[in-house]
Amino acid sequence: MRRGFKTQAEQISETLRKNQNLTVLDKFEPKPFLQSLGIVVWTPAEVPGLEARHLEQLTVKDPDSWSGVAIRLGEQTAIIVNSTHPETRQANTLMHEWAHIELRHKPNRVDRSEGGLLLLSDYPAEFEEEADWLAASVLLPRAGLVHCKGRGMQNDDVARHYGVSSELANWRVRMTGVDRQISARRRYS
Repeated sequence: MRRGFKTQAEQISETLRKNQNLTVLDKFEPKPFLQSLGIVVWTPAEVPGLEARHLEQLTVKDPDSWSGVAIRLGEQTAIIVNSTHPETRQANTLMHEWAHIELRHKPNRVDRSEGGLLLLSDYPAEFEEEADWLAASVLLPRAGLVHCKGRGMQNDDVARHYGVSSELANWRVRMTGVDRQISARRRYS
């Protein structure tokens, strides 16, 4: 991840939340946010012209092989999210795909479907890390984590409060060092 990106991600999150009239303690709703930007959000069943065999592959035979993908339809952008995943995971997937768009990441590979849809995929590892960090910063802002953890909330409670998976809350608390910060604050108070 490039130097200074984590700070930049927190700044983007803060600005985005202010523009949405949200505080660091409010739950962020990805789908309405994306729709307000003109980004279409689909589940596989909602993709126009998707053949039944492909739908079955994505949602029945191999639903664990993917989470989401951004596609371009001319000037229109759409994000297809795996509807078999829990909504808490879908929230992160939607914001992860938005982060790639927001950061203007260029994929290593671009595929085109039989119907001519432009599928953006296979980003470099650095871009994936940035998208992970930015998505998590918006969904779980560090200042909000400090507030919640400082009041004794467990990670599962934080996850429920923000509408994200426990895995994401655990990762974000660990990666931001919030628990260490709270422990140090308590030690020296």
